[in-house]
Amino acid sequence: MQTTTNPQPGLLDSLMTATPTNEFLERLDRTLDWRTLEKALQAMYPAATGRPPCAPLVLFKMSLLQHCYGLSDPQCEEQVGDRLSWRRFVGLGLQDAVPDETTLVRFRQRLREHGLHEKLLGLVNRQLQARGLILKTCTLVDATLLQAARRAPAKGDPAGGDGDAGYTVKHGQPHYGNKAHVAVDETHTLIRQVTLTAANVHDSKEFENVVNGDEEMVMADKAYWSQSRSEWCGKHGVANGILRKPGRGQKLRPATVRVNRLFSSVRCKIEKVFGWWNRSAGYRRVRYVGQAANRLELEFKSICWNLKRLANLRAV
Repeated sequence: MQTTTNPQPGLLDSLMTATPTNEFLERLDRTLDWRTLEKALQAMYPAATGRPPCAPLVLFKMSLLQHCYGLSDPQCEEQVGDRLSWRRFVGLGLQDAVPDETTLVRFRQRLREHGLHEKLLGLVNRQLQARGLILKTCTLVDATLLQAARRAPAKGDPAGGDGDAGYTVKHGQPHYGNKAHVAVDETHTLIRQVTLTAANVHDSKEFENVVNGDEEMVMADKAYWSQSRSEWCGKHGVANGILRKPGRGQKLRPATVRVNRLFSSVRCKIEKVFGWWNRSAGYRRVRYVGQAANRLELEFKSICWNLKRLANLRAV
């Protein structure tokens, strides 16, 4: 399946450019250099002979739309075929066939096989950092629970559920699924790092995996506070903005309580990411079964948030 790479557009393509545009997608298409991503994606298809596959950048952009709007594979195929602005964004002309859902499934599988399910966010972030949009003054850290794609297994049924999910309790309510651990730049709330674990993994266990250690300060809630983490911050020259919690049988001093309130007013910015995931991207639960597949989904959700922020920042 070929995409529109013909330097001489046909009549149908001319009609496409005359239709109303999606301002957000048009702005996004202009503000990101897709060639770097295309080069990394093209490396997954080393064969120089035979019938050319669908352009991987088309599939990547379709995946972005899918995860940005919380669509299934068939829904994404249908919407790209129906909306001219989406077709134009992914790089398909009116004469081009839309990749089907099976092609999207194979594309995700190839991303996992080549280890890109944990590297795509980094490829995008290199451009954002080069433009000075990801600042290293302060990093905010937090985690959010995601419901599993399958129901929790029945007692005594090891084959049920998802082997990479886990149980936890939040606000007195049981939860079965996964947990996304996120670190964002405080200035522009751009996601810097993400990891995915079972829900029963404590938030603080992933702190060192999402914090780069190159920022001036790191902020997180009380769940991350410990003496060892304070020593880690000191070793890396990072100011410790983790909310303090009292020792057993002790109370925090009034000055520490005031500092906690100040830090909390800044730290809460990360909740914007989780709110958008829940409300707009439909990311309350994972879509797949298995660590690698859901890790890739988290990568795409994170990229969608960063690209949304990039488009909005460029519009200001």
